[in-house]
Amino acid sequence: MSADRPTVSPDLVAVMIESTPDRVRRRLDRTPDAAASWNWQAGEATWSVETGGETVTLPHGHVLVVEQIACTCLLSPHCFHVLACLTRLEVALVESPRADEKEQVASDVSDALDVVEHLVEPAESQRQAARELGTSVTHLLRVGVASSGVVVQSSLLRAVHQCRAEGLHRLAALGLRVIAGTSEIRARAPAADPGQLAEDIADVLETSHHVLREKPIAGFWIGTARRKQRPVRPRKLHGLFAEPIVTRSGFAGAAVYFLGEDGRIYSASDVRPGESQQASDAYLGGIEIGPMIQSAKQLARGLYLGTDLTASEDGRLGRGKSIRIAEQGPSSWRTEAIAERFRRPLPDQWNAVYAQAAVPADAKSAGWDFVFLEGAILGAVGPELLFQPTAEAATIRLAIENESETLCFRENLRMLSHAPGLRLLVIGRVNLLEPRIVAPLAVANLADDSRADAEPRLELPESWGGRICLGFDELQRHFLRNARATAVVLNVQGLPLEEDPLGPLRRRWIATMLSGIASQRPTSSNMIAAETATLNRSGFATGAALLDALAHTPSGEGPTSSDTFMATAIYLRTCAHERARFRATLTS
Repeated sequence: MSADRPTVSPDLVAVMIESTPDRVRRRLDRTPDAAASWNWQAGEATWSVETGGETVTLPHGHVLVVEQIACTCLLSPHCFHVLACLTRLEVALVESPRADEKEQVASDVSDALDVVEHLVEPAESQRQAARELGTSVTHLLRVGVASSGVVVQSSLLRAVHQCRAEGLHRLAALGLRVIAGTSEIRARAPAADPGQLAEDIADVLETSHHVLREKPIAGFWIGTARRKQRPVRPRKLHGLFAEPIVTRSGFAGAAVYFLGEDGRIYSASDVRPGESQQASDAYLGGIEIGPMIQSAKQLARGLYLGTDLTASEDGRLGRGKSIRIAEQGPSSWRTEAIAERFRRPLPDQWNAVYAQAAVPADAKSAGWDFVFLEGAILGAVGPELLFQPTAEAATIRLAIENESETLCFRENLRMLSHAPGLRLLVIGRVNLLEPRIVAPLAVANLADDSRADAEPRLELPESWGGRICLGFDELQRHFLRNARATAVVLNVQGLPLEEDPLGPLRRRWIATMLSGIASQRPTSSNMIAAETATLNRSGFATGAALLDALAHTPSGEGPTSSDTFMATAIYLRTCAHERARFRATLTS
């Protein structure tokens, strides 16, 4: 779907579904992707959708009220053509910013970015909104995503709108993801991801559970419309690197990461609607920190001294005009504050990553999944690089972070495969399901005066500040000293594909979501008994109990079915992370 198409209010879609005749709703349930094949044309003032006999007219921007929509059909606006177009648009919650609105800055200082957030007491109206969304999602599970129609969608849309109106921002955002994922599966879209939709549904249930059953609750379960800025005192900000941001929802840009002298990682970014080329443009464009505007390329390599700095809970630096920040020259990865990160044992870094893995995304700190490695390139294994850490016996696979052709990740890793023995410092993102796979984001020479002149090394332009931002900076052949003419491809087997012992539970969990609790296909009791026995023998007694509960959940709508679904999601996620961490540390 084009990012330039209008977005639509969830409340409007719900109103249109409820006011449209039953026969129109049934027709749309039979062909949920009908509007995908229609001819969408953007004009100067409006969008025109040719349906093959009628024309639907939509405004640019955000559609809030029915008066903004027109159709040449006699039944307009309560016709199939209008409803098909509206349900094809991205549902969004758009606020009208006030001209006098200022950045929200909290008054408390120092430990503002701790993972443990302030506690809040939800209002009764908020609990009621959370209850309605939980009920709507439970109903979706009862009928099944594959069989859900526009009436179920209307209930979800109403509940999402109410959550947003009551300030339950996290639930509203998760609800929109559930609606989008459900629509993709019903339309058989290539991007449909049943596993991710099951996770999103479980997240809604888990968040609703906290809002309804805990007094008080951590603030991140409520969420915020705009990230609240709190005073921080990192003193100096050491630029680390810049990373391209390209999302499936049509946004692109650049993010820059800094290491503060308080030991925390901070970020600043410029992300806007656009294609992947927008990321490259943002790298050379301006990013704002307080009154200072510099390119991401420059920020990633600079050292900054700041006072009155602010940041959100996840480490995003504020843009308030009271901030004072000045550049103090270039940053260096050999500075003690940064060098200490590379000296940390890899198992300790993994433990720090997994400690935050279960924390809601809104509460995760910037760079929470980064690892700092030092070692040498051994060669290529397919599209990946085999990397030998200095203090580790086992190797690390360096994988491509983003395959977009407008970014430099793939080509840069290919160029580095020409330099076996090249000793590097690497900052990368851990693959949570296989921590020995790391997506490198930036690299630099590993300082070692004892190396022979014949050994490969990087000779980078001075403007690069001694590092390569792998998504943006294109590594040229003459930047690699003593490299080989051809890539060194190693005959090394890939990582063993270990069968997931919880596979039967995961398959039943996703099947329950797709087919519905009330209409699950009959499963052989012998098969369920055999699978639960296997889980018990493997030490997954809780998994066996959950599998049995999913297979025999009553068909009625209620807390038993939704709680079982949510508990299964949490159990599968926790086991996957713990098993991955154990496998990795076992070989260290």
